[in-house]
Amino acid sequence: MLIIANWKMNPLDIKNALRLLNFYKKLKYKDLWVAPPYVYLPILIKRFKNFTFGAQNIHYEKSGAYTGEISAYMIKKIGCKFVIINHSERRKMGETLEIANLKIKQALKNNLISVVCFGEQKKIDDLKKLKNIWNREFNILFKDIKNFKKIILAYEPSWAISTQKMGPVPKEIVKDFLEWIKNKINSQIKILYGGSVFPENIENYLDLNINGFLIGSQSLKPKNFKIIINKIKNVV
Repeated sequence: MLIIANWKMNPLDIKNALRLLNFYKKLKYKDLWVAPPYVYLPILIKRFKNFTFGAQNIHYEKSGAYTGEISAYMIKKIGCKFVIINHSERRKMGETLEIANLKIKQALKNNLISVVCFGEQKKIDDLKKLKNIWNREFNILFKDIKNFKKIILAYEPSWAISTQKMGPVPKEIVKDFLEWIKNKINSQIKILYGGSVFPENIENYLDLNINGFLIGSQSLKPKNFKIIINKIKNVV
């Protein structure tokens, strides 16, 4: 089962980044991917050969006058294997689904796996309304994209991430989403869950037909992350 640790803008120095990776190494979990801040990537990729590393974001152009941005080509060249796209925290900063679509295409051009975050912005209990929202988001995100072999979908509604203090998503809604997306894409695609994953609730999702988890804040807390990993190990 795939686990992706999204460190966001943490930790604040390379010393603690190295300490965290050394802790991960002791967990001996083979399918663990890590998305640290850009500045740590070259060092971590060089020192930890057994991990798969990726970026938390890319620009939608290969190069150009985009001060402060990083391209898919650049992160591929330093050894990254994947990139997180359309995270709700990026959307909160003003990024649109149309921009995410361009980023996915740029990632595919550079043979990077796109970990595409997906989900509704507000909590909605009506399944019909939810499916309408999912359909709209899907059609924009994946416009002109036919091949999903290099795409991983992470169901992570904005309202359910830990910073919003409203999650996690009810198990039945996750099941509804899984059924909907399997009917939507007529090919194999990995599906992750990522809405407020904690040691206390991860067992709710372990019997679902998912391929893993996108974990944010809890991946930075060694004690909690170890509990999560051990619970996953027990069912894999």
